[in-house]
Amino acid sequence: MATLGVVDSDQDVILPGAFTEGEPVVVSAYGHQSWSGALPVGAGEIHTRGDEAIFTGRFFLDTTAGKDTFAVVKALGAAQAWSFGFDVVDEQHGEHSGQRVRFLKRLRTYEVSPVLRGAGVGVRTLAVKAAEDPVEAVVREFARFVEIGLAQDLARELAEIKHRVELADQRDRDRRDLLDIRNHLHRRN
Repeated sequence: MATLGVVDSDQDVILPGAFTEGEPVVVSAYGHQSWSGALPVGAGEIHTRGDEAIFTGRFFLDTTAGKDTFAVVKALGAAQAWSFGFDVVDEQHGEHSGQRVRFLKRLRTYEVSPVLRGAGVGVRTLAVKAAEDPVEAVVREFARFVEIGLAQDLARELAEIKHRVELADQRDRDRRDLLDIRNHLHRRN
């Protein structure tokens, strides 16, 4: 989402600690259109890892706009740029690498949005994974339980077969023993 400590194209430098860890935000319709009334297409949280602020969330795949935005973001992959809408809570003006900049010390972030070109440095999509459809999840779990049930039934059946074979083997041994005894008795007579 954003690289911290570098000058972006708006002459801003987002400082570490500017984002609230785990801050909930919505995913705006493409190009920040939710500010103009378009419904959000997802939701998630902002996390900071090292010198990067990272958005993790999910698209609303049960809506047409959410599915369409998900498909575009996934298709573009790392080429997909992002931006975020925020209020500045604390800032300071100064110089960074010989440039006049605004240091963003504290932000209140409301939304992130896929855009054609973001102001930030190194903004990109790290990963896009499809969430599992709830119906498919239930079907998969049911199939797993059926497999477990079938496996248990099969194990019981195999145990019964093994038991029958062992009984048959024991009967065969008993018959051989009886035949041996009978033959031994006949030889003695």
